[in-house]
Amino acid sequence: MINTLILGGGMIGTAMAMDLARRPGFAVTVADLRPDVLARIAARYGVATLQADLSDPGIVASIAARFDMVLGALPSRFGLQTLRAVIEAGRNYCDISFMPEDALVLDGLARERGVTAVVDCGVAPGMSNLLAGWAASRLDPCERIDIVVGGLPVIRQKPFEYKAPFAPYDVIEEYTRPARMVEGGRVVIREALSGVEPIDLPGIGTLEAFNTDGLRSLITTLPQVPTMTERTLRYPGHADLMRAFRTAGLFSQEPITVAGQTLRPFDLTARLLFPLWTYEEGEADLTVMRVLAEGQEGGHQVRYEWTLFDRYDPETGLRSMSRTTAFPATIVAGLIASGRFRRPGVHPPEVLGREPGLPETILEQLAERGVRYTATVTRC
Repeated sequence: MINTLILGGGMIGTAMAMDLARRPGFAVTVADLRPDVLARIAARYGVATLQADLSDPGIVASIAARFDMVLGALPSRFGLQTLRAVIEAGRNYCDISFMPEDALVLDGLARERGVTAVVDCGVAPGMSNLLAGWAASRLDPCERIDIVVGGLPVIRQKPFEYKAPFAPYDVIEEYTRPARMVEGGRVVIREALSGVEPIDLPGIGTLEAFNTDGLRSLITTLPQVPTMTERTLRYPGHADLMRAFRTAGLFSQEPITVAGQTLRPFDLTARLLFPLWTYEEGEADLTVMRVLAEGQEGGHQVRYEWTLFDRYDPETGLRSMSRTTAFPATIVAGLIASGRFRRPGVHPPEVLGREPGLPETILEQLAERGVRYTATVTRC
């Protein structure tokens, strides 16, 4: 029995708990500070729970040391300190936190402690990285990688036509953090929300794609690819509205004083927006992603394309973004725990994409869970 700890009982942590609880060989404990969240998860999935302040890395290290395998589903602002705490506890780790820092700075510590840690192991980053790494290992040369991805409500409601599937601060960060792309073999910086382009996708119609900082580790781990882009998908008009908010200073983290009170506009905006951006119980969402890779293989120009079009699952009550993010992490955690992938260090998912047989295994196990990627290969 693999004694497994899930850090965080939010939407993603809940999906992790559901998935691992129904898999043989896992004994699951969910840790979170909120007693109501823990009570709901325990009642629904029959897992053990542990109330703890996970913003304290000392507490995280102490708890993690009691388990065989740890999964992280905390907001990004806790990502790096949590990764360090789990590594220092000497426990293998799989994380989806999308931390703003470079997780690879802890690679040496993980090697020293004999810890296998896979980070950014969600849908994007996550599966997008894995598929990019797989394609880059097959194409010689790999000339271009392009990723578009988004999570959206099925029902469009003005003025936002958007609901947030994860932590509010992480959503706003997407709209403010400069976007790194690779053009002509060089890293270039684009403004977040720039480069808006309509994209038609089967099953949903026309969306808009705009620049966000989603390439992350691919910039350094795939230096041989001269062109790489990652863009976020929303319903048309969303980027213009968010740029207006940003221009007005509503996303600023610089404190201002209003009526004698000091606050950050960022915090006020998050507090006001997110009740409006919160999914209702049973409200349907969808996740859409396309990963393209082009290059040479066997003397031919080849184009690999993977598409994901996933919807809310009414049977489990889990949102699509929760499922498509959580399941790659639970699958990889199982591969680590079983010894199928065991390599001390901090690894982004593209490393697994280069391992023979691992991408196929992960895609097969996702399909068993109802998350299906459609692959097409075009040879010229």
